[in-house]
Amino acid sequence: MFQYIHVSNCLLVMTDQYRRGLDVELSGVGLASAGDPELRVLSNIAWAIRRSILWILGIAFAGGVFAYLLTYASDTKYTSSAKVMIETRVQTETQFTPQVSGLPLSLTSLESELQLLRSTDLIESVVDRLDLQSDPEFSGDSSGFSLSPIAMARGLKNAIVGAFSSSDDAADGSDGQTAEERQREATIEKLLTSRQIEQVGDTSAVYQIRVTSESPRKAANIANGLAREYLSVLTRMKRDDLEQSQQWLATRIGQIREDLNVLSSNLEAHSIETPYTPDEYATIKAQRIKAEKRSQLASDALYALQEQTNTINLLRDSGKTQEAFDFALSAGLLQSAGGTAEENTAALDAIIKASEQQMDRLNTQLASLNLSINTFKEQQVRQVQHDSITKRIENEILVAEAIYRDFVSQLGRRAEQGDYLDAGAHIIEAARVSVDPSEPRRSQTALGVMVAIVFGGIVWTVMHELFQKRLRTTYELESTTGIKLTAIIPEVKNEPPFETFFTNSGRLDPELLHYGRRLLASSDIGLRTLRHDGEPPVAQTNDLFSKNFDAGSGQRTPSGNCMIFSGASAVPDEGKTSTLLLIGTVCAQAGFRTLIIDCDTVTSTYRDLSQLTVDALKKASARPMVLMDNIVGTPQEGLDILPLVGAQDNETQSRLAEDFLCSPAFLNLLRELSDSYEVILLDTPPLLQSVESAYFSQLSQRVILLTRWNSTNKNEVLQAMRELENAGVRPSALVATRVDMKSVRQYGDPILG
Repeated sequence: MFQYIHVSNCLLVMTDQYRRGLDVELSGVGLASAGDPELRVLSNIAWAIRRSILWILGIAFAGGVFAYLLTYASDTKYTSSAKVMIETRVQTETQFTPQVSGLPLSLTSLESELQLLRSTDLIESVVDRLDLQSDPEFSGDSSGFSLSPIAMARGLKNAIVGAFSSSDDAADGSDGQTAEERQREATIEKLLTSRQIEQVGDTSAVYQIRVTSESPRKAANIANGLAREYLSVLTRMKRDDLEQSQQWLATRIGQIREDLNVLSSNLEAHSIETPYTPDEYATIKAQRIKAEKRSQLASDALYALQEQTNTINLLRDSGKTQEAFDFALSAGLLQSAGGTAEENTAALDAIIKASEQQMDRLNTQLASLNLSINTFKEQQVRQVQHDSITKRIENEILVAEAIYRDFVSQLGRRAEQGDYLDAGAHIIEAARVSVDPSEPRRSQTALGVMVAIVFGGIVWTVMHELFQKRLRTTYELESTTGIKLTAIIPEVKNEPPFETFFTNSGRLDPELLHYGRRLLASSDIGLRTLRHDGEPPVAQTNDLFSKNFDAGSGQRTPSGNCMIFSGASAVPDEGKTSTLLLIGTVCAQAGFRTLIIDCDTVTSTYRDLSQLTVDALKKASARPMVLMDNIVGTPQEGLDILPLVGAQDNETQSRLAEDFLCSPAFLNLLRELSDSYEVILLDTPPLLQSVESAYFSQLSQRVILLTRWNSTNKNEVLQAMRELENAGVRPSALVATRVDMKSVRQYGDPILG
């Protein structure tokens, strides 16, 4: 029998080790769960929208109904529209000036006309013509309101500007404008917001003028007034241009007339200064031609004579006197041939001398001829220059006369045209009195409010989801703590577990007990083999208990049959006390002698059960066993409670309790209690509010980290983990407490859901 039990225990240990190995391989103990963080963020956003969509739609529907009902209290307005078309046909009549005839329009010109229709001066003229300054609707005396988003935004802007500018106006005094002028400006501003100018189509030359007013007839009158004023402005602009062009033509005609008189005088004066008559110019031209011919003949004779003389000198210098004589004879320079060498030489000398004399005469003649030719050229140039100036003056007179005649004819036509100018645009559709109101648009307003609320709600939900820090899913809990989620404890709203336990004979909610048993059966708790093998305490706990703090008491280290747990939480109200009470109840029901020690000096729930006094705490520092008399039984058999924290208003007792819990006497008390109980649960204070919490965790063999579902802040848990890490303690189990089982399904967590 004993061998069978031993084998069974071995199988249980092996199974437990195998499951731990699977946990490490599949999800990782103490590691963050796998998965793409970006996909998880998108999934969380989708689930957040899914959770909030019904609320968003409900609020949107309520807002739409409210907006629909509110439209009955707003002003009823009517809209009338007139259409104006710009003339686009090109007129081919050349007797009219181009600026008053139709021209092909471009996108730039269409946009320019649109800006002209939207000009403030046009509005100002209509205000004066229709006397809108005295109309309460446009002068600012109307007390109604509009639900139009643009009107509401404009009203809010005006209110803000008025609030900030009122003090400045009071400090600066009058701004130089009278009340009438300010009212006039307010009227123009109100009419600017009440009218709309739109181009019909993208490239058409038709514009629609829409005016909204409380009176349908007033809206039609203002729209027609704006259209007529636009045509009047076009006509006035053309008439102004025509008058300016007439003034310019009259001025230019006078200038041209004066220029013609000056040119005529210059022509007459220049004609008198003619240097030569036509006969004289013909004689000069003939003499120049004759002199040029004579100069050419003299140049040819001089060239021939120079060539002959050079040839004779060259032959004589070469010693060829006879050949030189023969050349002179063949050239006709000598009349007879024959004679002695001396005679031939003398003849050649005579020929050369005569040639040189002839060349001197020819040079003199050429110089005289060239001088005469230059004189004739200068005379001709003078005559040509005189003729060109005369021609230029005559041409200028012709051009000025042509311009003069054209300007005079244009001035005459424009003088007749002034009373028949066309505006270049036409009213193709006059505004009519509207029968149906245009504002408020009840259905559109309600639908717009609903869409805006839905859009704003979705945006708020997405932003809230992105920036929230509460731990709600398995991934968030495990990635923040680095610990595998061991179990969850549901929230019992109708019957709080702690109060119900002491008033209902130790009975707890069946669902709560179910999850408590699942937590107890977890391998991270390690109670399944406690009675058989007794898992030894951790090394650090063993070292603490091995010290003999009171040598006279003969105390020893605890036996291996007691398991000490501590429940740790980052902040109060995490469900720590209720969870430890649930664990203690389940342990007692499983047959384990269980003791809960209240060590929570910050938020103790067992203060009412405590019978400790100041004297008892003072004695406990020397004899801790006296506190065993304060152990309180519970309705659950096998579960006891030792409240070590007294009344909260007794500062002396609270200080003594804190000192005792951190003293060696408390270790001696735990050592003695471990002989009487198999499970000891330490209810510790929050880690972020008490420095003793990490110390109590060091005394435990198992640390259970408790986090409240959808409430605990991520940063608080990280700070609590840092406190445990600094103490050299790593939690053995992670428990999500107070889980709303209905709401947890809406977070897309298959483990919690």
